Amino acid sequence: MRNNLKLTISIGIIFVFMGIAFLSYNFISERRDLVFSNFNLGLSEEVISSDFLDNELKVNTTDAVSSEVDEDYEYYIAKLEIPKINLVRGFYDKDSSLNNVNWNIKVLKESTYPDVDKGNLILAGHSGNYSNSYFANLYKLDIDDEAYIYYQNKKYVYKIVDIYNDDKDGNVKIKRNPNKTVLTLITCTKDDEEHQTIYILELVDNLDI
Repeated sequence: MRNNLKLTISIGIIFVFMGIAFLSYNFISERRDLVFSNFNLGLSEEVISSDFLDNELKVNTTDAVSSEVDEDYEYYIAKLEIPKINLVRGFYDKDSSLNNVNWNIKVLKESTYPDVDKGNLILAGHSGNYSNSYFANLYKLDIDDEAYIYYQNKKYVYKIVDIYNDDKDGNVKIKRNPNKTVLTLITCTKDDEEHQTIYILELVDNLDI
């Protein structure tokens, strides 16, 4: 009887430790994935080449962003809407301390705003299953799907013209027509730790609101 009790207790202890180990592994894996994502999508010190080569614009993405957030409330400068994936999210001015990919959709410093003819508004966001994964469902988008930017009492309508992957090698190659006004969306490729996906959208209309 005593031996059976000892055996039961021993088995119970083993299962408890196995459960703790499993939960710890999941937690560590999630934190590792988040750190990995932060590193590869860090966009604090982008460097742009002024020369176009086959319409490729290179943006440096090697530096990690700060996780600190200014707690002073600021209004969004604009709002992104993508109806197909039910995404509606505001974003901050590129000089704001809240313009941080760890907390919000980030506007790259090289961006121009939608009212600049032939400009390029470049937005980056996390994918994955985290609370800050605002671009988690971009992979569901197809050519000709639309996205809207609401900025200074206007609705800018964009249509996707290209979707492609790029290696996570410290640069993002933005392939776009320099004669068009463009919106570029960047995020990590779904289920792929070695690539990032770039969505190129061209302006098709702007409406007063």
